[in-house]
Amino acid sequence: MEEISIQEDFVFGSVMSNKHLCQHLIQIILPELHIERIEFPTLQKAVQENIISRGVRFDVYTKDENGVVYEIDMQVRHTRGLPQRVRYYQGRIDGDMLRHGQPYAKLRQSYVIFICPFDPYDKGLHKYEFRNYCSQDKSLAMGDGRTAIFLNTKGTVNDVDQDLRNFLEYVDNKDVRDDHYVDELRDYINVLSKDTEWRKEYMDNKTHMMFHDEDVRAEGRAEGLKEGQAKGLKEGQVKGRREGLKEGQAKGRREGLKEGQVKGRMEGQTMTIKKTVAILKQMDVPEAEIAHKIQQVFDLTAEQAASLLKQ
Repeated sequence: MEEISIQEDFVFGSVMSNKHLCQHLIQIILPELHIERIEFPTLQKAVQENIISRGVRFDVYTKDENGVVYEIDMQVRHTRGLPQRVRYYQGRIDGDMLRHGQPYAKLRQSYVIFICPFDPYDKGLHKYEFRNYCSQDKSLAMGDGRTAIFLNTKGTVNDVDQDLRNFLEYVDNKDVRDDHYVDELRDYINVLSKDTEWRKEYMDNKTHMMFHDEDVRAEGRAEGLKEGQAKGLKEGQVKGRREGLKEGQAKGRREGLKEGQVKGRMEGQTMTIKKTVAILKQMDVPEAEIAHKIQQVFDLTAEQAASLLKQ
């Protein structure tokens, strides 16, 4: 039976709400630090300066005994603008940390950590760590206290300790054995999955968030665009031979784009529903309850829901 993946935001947040598991993860990501304790982790912490600025929602936010801030995100999709997102997160953390009238020197160190089941820079590293340095003298650090870290579960270079490598392989849904921390994570998720209330919250989150997530919709549009362009080009070329290649390609792209976007959204929705149904079945959620939920969330008929449950 397939395990519930820690890659899912709701699962990751549930696990990191355990102070011991959260602190241990920070420690293996940053072994050079000696963290005695952390505050109780805040999940889905929302920060917004005003009604017109873009707010942020941090997956896991905590501080250690020295006031150092750690923000950890499970970044599953390789969307554009990840470095800029880190920059924005760091700015929001600073704004939340410093109160009106306080001197800038009061700003504490902060770490923004993205855990990625993909290689964000295609260099094979398991850990990409960024700080601000002088361009003319790389030994001269700016000393602003900001650190950004991208963890890559697809790393191939021998650049991190085995503890961190084992954790990343576990996130990548590999079968990791003989690792105490991974065993703790696996056992904790197993306990959560048997809790009726947690399972209900997990189910609600799964059915609502997977399809309506902004990145999922963007991914579906991109797939539809690609397919639509290919189809439109082919149809446009045929029509273009009769009415002019240029005009035909333009019309074909428009028609193909529209058709491809519709088809992409439909296929994306079907894949999302199938994956959701499979996981909820593994959690022994009654089929009647699953059918009711997917009908509500995805606006399906009873016949469509029944058909998807059989697949």
